[in-house]
Amino acid sequence: MNAVQSPDTSEASLGPGTLAAAEEDLGRALLLQAATAIEEHVESTALSLIRQALAIRQHPDIHELAALTDKLLTHCASLASELEATPAEARPARGAGALRDWSQLQADGPADGPLGNWSYARQLALVARNMLQALDVHRDGIPARAPYIGRPTLPPLAPSPG
Repeated sequence: MNAVQSPDTSEASLGPGTLAAAEEDLGRALLLQAATAIEEHVESTALSLIRQALAIRQHPDIHELAALTDKLLTHCASLASELEATPAEARPARGAGALRDWSQLQADGPADGPLGNWSYARQLALVARNMLQALDVHRDGIPARAPYIGRPTLPPLAPSPG
């Protein structure tokens, strides 16, 4: 019996290696669930920034616009790497267009003129929105991203009548 094993269990009753396999499966499931939660939080933050950028109607403060643009650039780079990781044949057409637009925005940068920075932030927001939508379409074709850990071999519980 190892130091972390409960005295109520033994490998003899379950067979050699059974506990190690169960611990490994649980570790993967926990990691997948944590990664999914982090991914959803990052995408929720990106969506909030997209809404903020697209809602700008007046000339914004230059520092606020710079901070917003910086955050959008970070999210676009993150979303682009995730979208590029999907196989080309499984990537939605919207995703291919968003990647093309993203590379063009990276190459061109903001335009000169009084609305250059503002329109650049809006274009980044539109590209990020297209990337998010393409990732959603791609994920809809994939089975559940994170299994329920407590009952991996059983069906999900029905909600109790309230």
